[in-house]
Amino acid sequence: MWYTGYDLFVYMPKKKIIVLFYSFTGGTAALAREVAKGASGFPDISVEIKRIPETLPDSFFDDKPDLKKRRQKFEKEFSVATIDDLLNADGVALGTPVHFGSFASQVKQFIDQLSPIWIEGKLVNKPAALFCSSGSVHGGEELTLISMMIPLLNLGMIPVGIPYPIQGTGSDFDAGSPYGAIFVTGHKGEKKMSSGDKKVAQILGRRLATMTQIMNCSCKKCTTCTLYTKKLS
Repeated sequence: MWYTGYDLFVYMPKKKIIVLFYSFTGGTAALAREVAKGASGFPDISVEIKRIPETLPDSFFDDKPDLKKRRQKFEKEFSVATIDDLLNADGVALGTPVHFGSFASQVKQFIDQLSPIWIEGKLVNKPAALFCSSGSVHGGEELTLISMMIPLLNLGMIPVGIPYPIQGTGSDFDAGSPYGAIFVTGHKGEKKMSSGDKKVAQILGRRLATMTQIMNCSCKKCTTCTLYTKKLS
């Protein structure tokens, strides 16, 4: 993309957003697609979806044919995420199922690899958005999003939420949360995403894309972005 100002004409390369997720029954994967759809609506933003590696052994799925089938589907559709994917992205969306009121251990294991990166400050000022799926209402969705936000704040990342009442036509939320996108799947994963669920996830993706552009504009006319995106000491 070319940007022109009063006294400059420079090429602005596309900014990259990576949507990382772990999904057990498919709900979080469905949200990931919608977040990516929202972020990809910008001509100067590229979006990629990748799955966080499974840590459960293959034998765990041997007597669970439905879960095994879903796992195989994820493996065909999405590449496995690496730490380099996180480093090379300009913006990050991170998704998890709710497991016992918190985020999945697979996501925790992925984040726990980031200590050397934290020391070097390589993720400082990188925008990050969160999303999760849960089997039931009040099953720990917002707690999960907030818990997942804590290590990102330690890493210096900038959380991107969904303020009232942007996701709906009234003053109350009809889907999602101020802390991120949510999809209540039902205990057996039988529920389909509502139009509100999809709308909130796409809005989250658009807000992430917008913040990513702001934090990486690198223009000479506006010095604010340069000031806040330089390495902190």
